[in-house]
Amino acid sequence: MSRIVQKFGGTSVATLERIKNVAEIIASYRQKKHDLIAVVSAMAGVTNKFISYMNSLGVHEGDSEYDSVVSSGELVTSGLLAVALKNIGLKAKSYASWQVPIFTNNAYGNAVIQNVDSTSLKMDIFAGIIPVISGFQGVSSENRITTLGRGGSDLTAVAVASAVEADLCEIYSDVDGVYTVDPNLYPEAKKIDHINYREMLEMAYQGAKILQAQSVDYAMNRNVVVRVASSFIDNGGTVISKDTSSKLVCGLAATHNLALLKVSYGHENDLSGIMRLLEENFIGAEIFQRHDSLKTSVIMDKKKIMTAMHVLKSCDLVSSFKQEMIRRHFSLLNVVGVLISEKKRDELSQLLRSKRIEIFGCYHTDHRIGFVISADQLLNAVAILHKYCGLDQ
Repeated sequence: MSRIVQKFGGTSVATLERIKNVAEIIASYRQKKHDLIAVVSAMAGVTNKFISYMNSLGVHEGDSEYDSVVSSGELVTSGLLAVALKNIGLKAKSYASWQVPIFTNNAYGNAVIQNVDSTSLKMDIFAGIIPVISGFQGVSSENRITTLGRGGSDLTAVAVASAVEADLCEIYSDVDGVYTVDPNLYPEAKKIDHINYREMLEMAYQGAKILQAQSVDYAMNRNVVVRVASSFIDNGGTVISKDTSSKLVCGLAATHNLALLKVSYGHENDLSGIMRLLEENFIGAEIFQRHDSLKTSVIMDKKKIMTAMHVLKSCDLVSSFKQEMIRRHFSLLNVVGVLISEKKRDELSQLLRSKRIEIFGCYHTDHRIGFVISADQLLNAVAILHKYCGLDQ
C-alpha cells in the first residue's frame, strides 16, 4: 500500500460531471488500499474571472485582498470534490490552506512555501479520511491568505507530498504527459515516459507549461517522485525523478512573443548591475551572445519592452541601447538535456545556419542551448532540431 497525493487541474474539475469523474479516479486508487490526499485547482476559467474583477477595481498582485479573492475558486472545488467522494461512499474532508496549515512568506501573489504542518493530514489518513486540499493557497505570518503564482496548485501538491512522505505525487490535467516538444508546434512530438528533475525544470522554465517550474524545483530538492497524467485517458503519463535518461537531448521548449535589446555599457562589471535592476523591476530577461566585453543582447517578454527601456534609460550603467528590429517578432527555442557541451552548441548552430535559420542570439549552459530566432522561422527550426537530435524516434 502506497501513500499518494493526487492533484487535479482546472480542466479536470471544470464541471460537476468532471468532478464526479475525479471522484471515481480517486475511488479506483482507494480500492487498491492506497492512502490518498487530493489537491484541487479552481474550476477552469474561474481564477481568470476573479483576476479580471480585481484588475477592474485597480487591484493587482502584491495586495493581500487580491490573494483573498483569486484563491477563492479552489475553496469551492475542494468542497464539491469532498461531497462527490462522500456521495460514492468514501470518507473525505475539505481543507483551506490555513486549515492544514500551509505556511508561506508574505509575498502576496507569488508566495513561497516555508512549511507544511502535516499533523491533521496524517490523522485523517490514519482514520481512513481523504483530505481534499485547496491548492494555490498558503497563509502568511500576518495570518492572511497568500497565493503561489500561476500553476501554484502543482506546488501545493508537491509540498504536501513531501510533508506527508508520500511515495508518489500525481499531477492530473487534460495533458497525458510531457512531450519532446509542444505537439501544437510539431505534430510528430513524442511522449516522454521518464524525465530527470533537472531536464523537467529547464523545460518548465523555458516554455513547457506542463508543470509550474517552482513545483519541479521543490520536488527536486526534496526528492518527491512526480507523475504527470491525464484525468481523461490512462496511458502511463510521464514520471519525473532523479534518475537520468540515456539520451543527451530530452526535448525542445519554445518561448514566444519576445523582444531583443542591444545594450552597451561602460565597464565589464556593469552587466550584473543592469540585470539586477531589470529583475528588481520584475522584468524577466536573459543575456545572449556577447558581441564584445561592453555590448550584449538582452531578450525579454515583448509586453515588458517599454518598461525595460524606461528602466535602462534611467540607469547610469547603460551608455546606449536600442530595440532590435521593432516590427519583427522573436522566439526563443531551447534544446534541453543533460551535460550539453559547447561542441554540441556549435554543431546545432551550424546546422540551423546551413538551413537558412538566422540566429540572433545563443545561450549555453550544461543543461540547455537557447537560440533566439525570428518567430516566422520557429516551426521550421523545431522540425530540423527535433529530427536531428533523435527525438522523432
